[in-house]
Amino acid sequence: MLNHATNHTQNVRQNMKKNMKIITVLVLTTLLFGCNTQEKKLDGFIIKGNVKNLNNSKLLVLKFVNGGIEGDSISVVNNKFEYSGKVKEPYFIQLLIKDGKSTKGKLTEFMIENSEIHIEGNSIEYDSIKVSGSQSDKILKEYLEKDEVLNSKWDLLKEEYDKYLESNDSINRKKTGKKLNKILQIERVGLLKKYVANNSNTTVGALLPSFCTIENTLTEKDFKEIYNTLSQQIQKTNYGQRIFGKFNETNE
Repeated sequence: MLNHATNHTQNVRQNMKKNMKIITVLVLTTLLFGCNTQEKKLDGFIIKGNVKNLNNSKLLVLKFVNGGIEGDSISVVNNKFEYSGKVKEPYFIQLLIKDGKSTKGKLTEFMIENSEIHIEGNSIEYDSIKVSGSQSDKILKEYLEKDEVLNSKWDLLKEEYDKYLESNDSINRKKTGKKLNKILQIERVGLLKKYVANNSNTTVGALLPSFCTIENTLTEKDFKEIYNTLSQQIQKTNYGQRIFGKFNETNE
């Protein structure tokens, strides 16, 4: 009985040692994996392109930043290219295909931000080019697409309005005029304010008014409301301060 108890105790101790070794290995693996993950964390942006029919050409980069345009170039090898850097805030860029000293067309355009951005498609089919990885670009294009639906609706009504104006039909002209104002002043402005509110804690919320097509329609009251929707941190960005200037400049 004593020998049996001793053997059982030894087996338990051996199993505990094995379990401790396994736990130690798991902990070390987790720590090492965590360190590698931190090392690989992207500090800035990297654009990775894989576009058919680019071959070994060059791309001209146009950066629309700080109210001006800056240029750069990218070398393409076997239809693939990479371009990296770091931006303080998202801004709009265009990639043009170079043909010697001139350019032969636009490859794509998008909002660049500090993230991993992928460009894929066929250079001879502009609509085939897809850009992914930039949240700012995704949200901006989503907003512009919805705004364009409202704008197309407005254009059709404007044709009706012009016909009523030409035929001196004042009753239908006034009715259509009210519909036009509703689309522009309520629906389109409302859509912009909704997108700003939904992204009030990110820079994209502040940049939307700069890239919308109704900026000239917005009143000082609209700009103030949009500005107050933004978080304090985003209000301090260049885009936030630009909005601030839209309603504050007359009060200075």
